[in-house]
Amino acid sequence: MKPDMWKIFTLVLGAIIMPLAGWVWSVNVEVSQLRNDMGDLERQVAELEEQVDEQEEATRTLIRVESELTHLRDILDRIEDIVTR
Repeated sequence: MKPDMWKIFTLVLGAIIMPLAGWVWSVNVEVSQLRNDMGDLERQVAELEEQVDEQEEATRTLIRVESELTHLRDILDRIEDIVTR
């Protein structure tokens, strides 16, 4: 009777542990894929941040140029007023 109990115990234990091992394996694979995807996303975010910085600098430059053009227009209007008088 004791050898039969041991066999039943190992059979039940195997029926519990094998699916659990498969589940742990699949979760480990999914975590690895998520880490890989996270690394890709971090690189993409870094690239986007660089692009935003470049666009901000371009915007500042454009604002400066527009301000200078406005100033030049004012000067030209004054010159035109002086010449036409």
